[in-house]
Amino acid sequence: MSGPQSAGAAATRGGAHAAPLSGSTPLLEVSAVTKRYGNTVALGGVSLRLDRGEVIGLAGENGAGKSTLLKAISGNVRPDSGTIRVGGRPVAFHSYRDAVREGVFHIYQELALIPSLTVYENVLLAHEDAFSRMGVISNRRMREHVSALLEEFGHGRIDARRPVADYDFSARQVIEIIKAFALAKLLGIEAPVMLLDEPTAALSGGEVDFLFSLIESIRSRAAIVFVSHRLSEVIGISDRIYILKDGSLIADMPSEGVAEDRLHELMVGRKREEFFYREQAQRTPEEKPLLELAGLSHAGSFSGVDLTVRAGEIVGVAGLVGSGKSSLARAVVGALPDVTGRVRVDGTDLPRLTIKSVAAAGVGYLPPDRRDGVIPVFSVARNMTLARLTRPGEPALLDLSAEARDSAQLVASLGIKTPGVGALLSSLSGGNQQKALIGRWLLRDAKVLVLDNPTNGVDAGAKEEIYAVLRQIVANGVGILLVSDDLPELIGLSNRILVMRAGTIVKELSAPPDAKPVEADVVAHMV
Repeated sequence: MSGPQSAGAAATRGGAHAAPLSGSTPLLEVSAVTKRYGNTVALGGVSLRLDRGEVIGLAGENGAGKSTLLKAISGNVRPDSGTIRVGGRPVAFHSYRDAVREGVFHIYQELALIPSLTVYENVLLAHEDAFSRMGVISNRRMREHVSALLEEFGHGRIDARRPVADYDFSARQVIEIIKAFALAKLLGIEAPVMLLDEPTAALSGGEVDFLFSLIESIRSRAAIVFVSHRLSEVIGISDRIYILKDGSLIADMPSEGVAEDRLHELMVGRKREEFFYREQAQRTPEEKPLLELAGLSHAGSFSGVDLTVRAGEIVGVAGLVGSGKSSLARAVVGALPDVTGRVRVDGTDLPRLTIKSVAAAGVGYLPPDRRDGVIPVFSVARNMTLARLTRPGEPALLDLSAEARDSAQLVASLGIKTPGVGALLSSLSGGNQQKALIGRWLLRDAKVLVLDNPTNGVDAGAKEEIYAVLRQIVANGVGILLVSDDLPELIGLSNRILVMRAGTIVKELSAPPDAKPVEADVVAHMV
């Protein structure tokens, strides 16, 4: 097991997939679909086939065309040319509602549920008329319909009467998938096409296993397209893998026996470097401590945590869901109330842990979901300079020319791919958005960075670029506290690894560049 990148995949590969119900007529067939935005070719004549009972994986870097293809299939984008057939019949969807009527369901990473509504209200939203008589909607019949489906799929523990807000993210994904089957049943569709777009990006290892078991349970009665940046998951859950690059389909292969390195080479156009995590650049840290925690505790999350991060050092924190590692990261940056214990930054004790006081002391933070850190309607420059605006001693009036100059310099040094610093941050790929958020704290001269899953939801090529940025940062004397569910990443980047279990640090492992621990060494202390 190696966190969410391999836990679900390993579980799936442990047993045989159900055989796809192949025949002369595929459930979904895409032929030579093209989509252009101005001079940019988002899709260049892409074709694929999907049979009932089959899961196909869709892999590619950010900007390869994966999302555009899914949107074209589901009616959210109209192709310029090409044909799409569902059940052998050509279709021309003008909206997502058209696609749903034909049994095509697009399930996004950002779930489309309304937290304040009940489970059954969410599942049957906009289809209540199927449960009305004489213009009166029967809530009882709606509840019974949804409850029966939850039981049928082995998730009767989800109460159809409770608000969606009562359930965690993994349970909400179950609800989204059940919703697709509920609507398909209402519409008389025997086997829906389900487009799962990065469904594991915000899930922990155990939640990924949970989702994969659900996919295995439904695959015989559906056809599924699975998209993930985690290549081990694509290999583990798929029967076949399609690879997109620059809007074109460059490979269609069986998943059995495919290595991650081979997928990486096809996606980015080069072999994965021998030193993917830049281990050869790992430096010996200075003696000077930049971040010191002593007896840090938060009721119900963690207790008695002692750790030190020195200048030029990356200290990794490993642990299962519920170990307290992400709560620890939030506590260090002042985002958790009622934390006790001592925090010292660059030799100075912080009497109060607040977001403002910690940032003023020189500690920056990247949350596990970059949507919590970016302001999409702001420019690249404005997003990068936000943290500096509140730095003590900054002029009261914003110097726009200095903002543009400084952000442009950092864009160049971090290799951020953008049309310019005035472009909206939302127009950048996920990996470049992450680099911009890191740049935000460098512009504020942060001494310590606390990073929680910094490569979450980015492709292999972008990960490699982010790793290079992190090595560059520590070479300049910054200290990094790295929390990650990706064990290979944690092992490859860290000087030392602290393993948390049940809210306490139970083991410290040295990770020098020439003697890295293996995943089993870390996992042995996590469970």
